Order: sequence, then structure tokens, then C-alpha cells
Amino acid sequence: MRRSSELALLIILLLHITAPANADSSHIDQFENDLKEQQEEYRDNKKEEKEKPMTIEPFCKNLSQNVTWWQMTAAEIQKIKNNGLGYSELIKVILISKKIEKSSEDIIKRRNRGETFLKISERYGFDYGQIKNETKKIMSEVKTYETK
Repeated sequence: MRRSSELALLIILLLHITAPANADSSHIDQFENDLKEQQEEYRDNKKEEKEKPMTIEPFCKNLSQNVTWWQMTAAEIQKIKNNGLGYSELIKVILISKKIEKSSEDIIKRRNRGETFLKISERYGFDYGQIKNETKKIMSEVKTYETK
């Protein structure tokens, strides 16, 4: 008799323990389905963002047309500008990268780490004063070019 009551108690405990889990499984399934839908929606939105065409600023167009020795398209210049650079910073990054024959991304990484253009120029053996003067000259040429 004692065994049967122990067995009955064990069965009741098992049913009690597993019953809520079975009832909650539909909620878990619903949660997983909702999560999958949200993930798909997020991916679709990211695809749309990537597919948007890049807007090219007039300044970048003028740079590509005026400073031809860079041999860069307006889109290439705009892509560099989109790293959060101002106009003079953009010109300095391109000037330094062209002079040292490294990618502009390398210069931008150094700049974002806190290195000044002076330190970057010195690192590669260039006179920062010359970079500043060329930047001013290009800025004035591009501004003059804009008014034509």
C-alpha cells in the first residue's frame, strides 16, 4: 500500500511539473516565431539601407573635377568624406594618402585614434606645413571653381 501511494504521489508530482512546461511551449513557439519575424524585418531594412544610392555633395564633385591629379571619382571622394570628415580634413587625408601611397582608410584610422595630421605627416616623413599650404590652395581653387 505504501508503495502504491508513493508511486501515485510521484506520478502526481511529475504531472504537476511537466504540465506547466507543456502549456508554456505554445508561448515559447509563438515567441520564437515573433523573434524570427523581427529578425527578417530587420535584415530587410538593412538591405534597403545598403541599396540607397550615395548622395554626392557638390564639394566632392568639384574636388574630383578640379584636382585631377588625384585621379579619383566624386563617389570615391564622397565615400571618404562620409567617415565624418570636414572639407579640409578630407583634403588632408587624401593628400597624405596619395603622397605616402597608402589607403585613405589607414590615415582615417590613425586620425580616429587621436593622432593629429602633424604627427601622421611626421610619421611618414612629410612636412605638415606643406600639407596645410596645399590644403588651403585646393580649398580656394575649389571655392573659385564652384562660382564658375
